[in-house]
Formats: sequence, C-alpha cells, structure tokens
Amino acid sequence: MDAGLELEYVGRIAGAAILGGVIGLEREVHGQAAGLRTHMVVALGAAVMTIVGIRMAGSQHDPGRIAAQIVTGIGFLGAGAIMKMGTSVRGLTTAACIWTAAGIGMAMGSGWYIGAVAATIVAFITIYVFNIVERSVIGGKHLRTFTVKTKNGGGQVGRIEAILSARDVFIKELGIQKDVGTGHATITVLAACPDKADVEALMAELSAIPEVDNVEIG
Repeated sequence: MDAGLELEYVGRIAGAAILGGVIGLEREVHGQAAGLRTHMVVALGAAVMTIVGIRMAGSQHDPGRIAAQIVTGIGFLGAGAIMKMGTSVRGLTTAACIWTAAGIGMAMGSGWYIGAVAATIVAFITIYVFNIVERSVIGGKHLRTFTVKTKNGGGQVGRIEAILSARDVFIKELGIQKDVGTGHATITVLAACPDKADVEALMAELSAIPEVDNVEIG
C-alpha cells in the first residue's frame, strides 16, 4: 500500500473526529449524555469502517455493504440517547446528531471532504443557531418546571394546559408518572413563562383544580 495513501486515510480519520467534535461540542454545552467524545468517536469509527470497506473492495468485497451496516447499527446507538418521560420524549435531537455524526464520518472516510464539511456546517447551524432563534421567539420568558400531584391520574392535563395557556405560558414538555395501584399521578410540565407572570396566582389557580393535592414550581 502506498505510504501517501496511508497518510491520507489517517487524515480522513482525524478529520472525521474533528468534524464530529464540532457537533458534539454543542451537545456537551447543553449537558447531554452523548457529548463531545461520543460524537468524535462515532464519526471516526464510521470513517474507519468506511475506509476498511474501501480497502476490502479490491478483494471482491462490496464497500456498500459495510456502509449499509453502519447506517443500520448507528440507529441502535442513537436509540440509547432517547428517553421517554410520561407522554413526552427527550433526546431525539441528540440521537439525530449521533446519526449525522456517523454520516459525516462516512463522508470523510470515503474522501468526500466537501460534503463532510458542508454537512457539519449545516448541522451546526441547525442545532446551535436555530436554537438561539427559537429562544428569541419566546424572548422575555424563562423556563420553569411545574410539578402537579393529583388523585385523578392524567385526567387533569387538559385543565392544567388551559390554565397555563391562558396566562401566556408556553408548554415545551409534559410528562406523567402514574401509580397504577392508586390512580394518583405526578404531572411534570416544562414551560416558558413570561417574566411578568404572577407565579403565586398561577400556583393558586393550579391548586384549585379538583383532586389536585400539591403544586410545586421550580
């Protein structure tokens, strides 16, 4: 094997790790379990397997088979980043980032440098810049967590949503933990509240809902 080509392969692997790290850094900043190192390793691993497929192609092997297995296998890793909390699901963006990092690694491993760099830039803009845009859209608000304990399972969700919406509170996530034996439930709501919101009045209104035992706002 030509020494120059070997060095090029090493460069592809290093480049994949760097590009994967760009995406992973944003996830790290936001405190996700799959952060900088995970994305770097996923990208470089995909690059290595792609290169192996290319090298094997000279021995009557189809490099596309390894690429297909990477796409399939990375789905299982991404699934590990997804968590279901009651009726809400978290980690979808992180799972998508892991999948994208693998794609970037494959692009680097195959020698499509422009595509890998372009994908990294677009992905970073999507998950970082547009996150800022999203926050600006709900500007003047800050995130609060409402925890409502009720005797009526999830039957009070509609009333809770109506009360929050009436006070211009934007619900981002809602989860329910239900006790099958007693029928009681703990409803957790992550919402963006206006700075001028009267928290005490909001708590009183939620507490006045029939069968609600306790309301906490964090």
